[in-house]
Amino acid sequence: MVGVYRIGRHRSDDRPRYHHQSWVGLEFETPRAGLSRTGGIGFPDCLVFLFSTMNANPTGLEEPPPDPKKSTAGLMAGLAIIALASVAGFCAWTWIDHHPQSDDAVVTAPVFGIAPRVSGPIVSLPISNNARVAKGEVLFEIDPEPYELAVQAANANLAAADGELENLRGLIASQNDHVAVASAALRKAETAEAEARETYNRLLPLLAKKYVTPEKLDTAKRLLESTSAGVDAARAEVSAARSAIQSTAALEARRTAMAVTLEQAKLALSDCTVRSPVDALIAGMELAEGAFARTAIDIFKVIDTEDWAVTANFRESQLRNIRPGQKAIVQLMTAPGRQFVGKVESIGWGVTPLPEDPFAGLPIVRREMDWVRLAQKFPVKISLPVDVPPDLLRVGSTATVSIQPER
Repeated sequence: MVGVYRIGRHRSDDRPRYHHQSWVGLEFETPRAGLSRTGGIGFPDCLVFLFSTMNANPTGLEEPPPDPKKSTAGLMAGLAIIALASVAGFCAWTWIDHHPQSDDAVVTAPVFGIAPRVSGPIVSLPISNNARVAKGEVLFEIDPEPYELAVQAANANLAAADGELENLRGLIASQNDHVAVASAALRKAETAEAEARETYNRLLPLLAKKYVTPEKLDTAKRLLESTSAGVDAARAEVSAARSAIQSTAALEARRTAMAVTLEQAKLALSDCTVRSPVDALIAGMELAEGAFARTAIDIFKVIDTEDWAVTANFRESQLRNIRPGQKAIVQLMTAPGRQFVGKVESIGWGVTPLPEDPFAGLPIVRREMDWVRLAQKFPVKISLPVDVPPDLLRVGSTATVSIQPER
């Protein structure tokens, strides 16, 4: 469909006039060149026509002159709208900058595995998956029979060690008595020797004056030699008796080891009953009575319900307005429309921008675009108040966080 128009200048006021001619062709008249063309037009001609008609009067009537007051009022209104928009944008930017927000947040709590300290078949399992348990509540029991026998054996070994130690102490007492007897004999021999020596020393000067006979002096000398030999024998007897006394140190050390073995057996027996270390929720339990539990191998997980928190990821440019101790408004997806006032507990010091398990031995080349610099996010831990209903808290549930500025 093609329309026919004529564009030209008429009358003495030299204003452009536009007249609808027909819908069978299109005619243009250019006053500068005095040329006209009728018929189909190309793309450049269409552009000329369109830009010409944008500023034209479609009614073909004379336009009244513009009112300066209305023009000034319109200009002022436009400037006022722009100013208000700028002020509103600045206020919004300032509010957002001082109230960091993040919708990249999840509810967290300490999650750890429950592993027995002893091995054996599970004979009692009073809990079920997703159950809520209190601190100290029994989670499961391992067959205690082998550990009861170990306690009995350790008790018997300790009793035997006590008996041996008692016998040894009796023997040592007898040996000490023998040492006492030998010591008494030694003192008696030393006394006899002293008397014999005194007699010999008294008779020796009398021999020159012939107050004693040589035979009597020889008798005193032989008595002195005999008593001296008796002293040496008594001393040897005392030394032998003392060296024969046995020590209880080795047996006492063995008894101590047996006592430790008994305590270990008792501890293993008590470990057959596994209790919850905290108020917790059971998670990931897929076992039943009769299953074999192995030492230090987790058999299910528990969620510590005493330390609920929200971990929110904030851009690094927002961290300058976040401090530990600030209040934070937390909204949980499990509680639409409700708000809870938490507190900033800590701000993460590092994250891993690379894969957590890169291939060993291969160079790590980060994939990034030089013309786009994305802000890194760091985790901020928000502690939740104690008045949050327990049924609203689930590890991994979505939350939003708004940090309140410091006053």
